[in-house]
Amino acid sequence: MPGLLNIPEGLSIAIHTCLWIADAGDRPFRPSPEIAKNLGFSYNHFAKVVQRLVHAGLLETERGPKGGIRLARDPKSITMLDVYEAAGGEPLRPHRCLLDPQICAGRACALGRLIESENDRLHKTMKHTTLAGLARSFDRSQIRRALSPRGTGEPTFASRDARSRGGQSGVA
Repeated sequence: MPGLLNIPEGLSIAIHTCLWIADAGDRPFRPSPEIAKNLGFSYNHFAKVVQRLVHAGLLETERGPKGGIRLARDPKSITMLDVYEAAGGEPLRPHRCLLDPQICAGRACALGRLIESENDRLHKTMKHTTLAGLARSFDRSQIRRALSPRGTGEPTFASRDARSRGGQSGVA
């Protein structure tokens, strides 16, 4: 059964990219194509998300042979809510119901209080979870294994979504 909470690919790219960089340690700039490849994302989509993160002040870029991307701030000061908002996530609506507010104000809605409660809980969790905290549990080997064809250990360009579209990765 598919989950009720679905994370858009752009947000997944943003979160995983920031975690990958936060976990990298001492290397100041990481090459963008290398990160996109290691995480299995289309480079074109990856580049668009990186632009949003740069514009929001979470990442910075540098051109040239030693260039790439890096975090613009200490990973202890970047929250998951910062990444969510920078990646284009819509503000969590305080409205309680999934229906249009003109149809249901949410006060007597069967699901309204549950939805409001879970939205509040998710918002608080994202606001208090930093990249540094998440990076401590980030396991690169699991990503490499998941992206590897037949467990070879070598990541591929195809993302999960590309594989579900019949193997077209969309990489230029």
